[in-house]
Amino acid sequence: MKIIDRIMKTCLICMNEHEILIVRVHESTVFKGITVEYDAVYEYCDDYNEFNSTEEMISLNDIAVKNAYRKAVGLLTSDEIKAIRSKYGISQFDLSTLLGWGAKTITRYEGHQVQDFAHDTILRKIDSDPQWFLILLETNKNKFLEATYQKYFSTALKLFGESYDLYRQIAVKARRAWFKSNKGYSGMKRKCARFRIIGQRPLNKQQI
Repeated sequence: MKIIDRIMKTCLICMNEHEILIVRVHESTVFKGITVEYDAVYEYCDDYNEFNSTEEMISLNDIAVKNAYRKAVGLLTSDEIKAIRSKYGISQFDLSTLLGWGAKTITRYEGHQVQDFAHDTILRKIDSDPQWFLILLETNKNKFLEATYQKYFSTALKLFGESYDLYRQIAVKARRAWFKSNKGYSGMKRKCARFRIIGQRPLNKQQI
């Protein structure tokens, strides 16, 4: 148990007003047949040595369980889904619309509902491929106000430009590494020293 805060209030355990400790407790539970570990937050009454959960804490602890499960099975956590949406500056409703999902789907995935693997794959694709986002945006252009469309388009276009530059740099580095390898650069130098290619046919020794 780790103390993360202290507040003065009426304790719902002993019904007396005193300093309540806000604590973090490492716990484990079984969710969908898998044992997961997570950090839960509680109010703690030192007089009675008991924990209490507010409605907000119950909600946060439930999401913590779901995120622990997501990590265990290789799914995006709710925070990672929020980060993808934030990267494009798109609302929960509009991202659901863009992907052709129900209006509240992203809202649920950023909260208490665990996404399936098919939807998780699509979210990862959106995260890694701004060009695909632009294609979907163009396809669904009539579903957005012009100002909203332009906002999302500008952001995605900038991300695409950054990713294109990164891919190009990686490709150049890979090509250079290949040419410097024995099978690449050195092997090609030996071949070029022996032959001049005319019509794809090597010259004989007298012509070299």
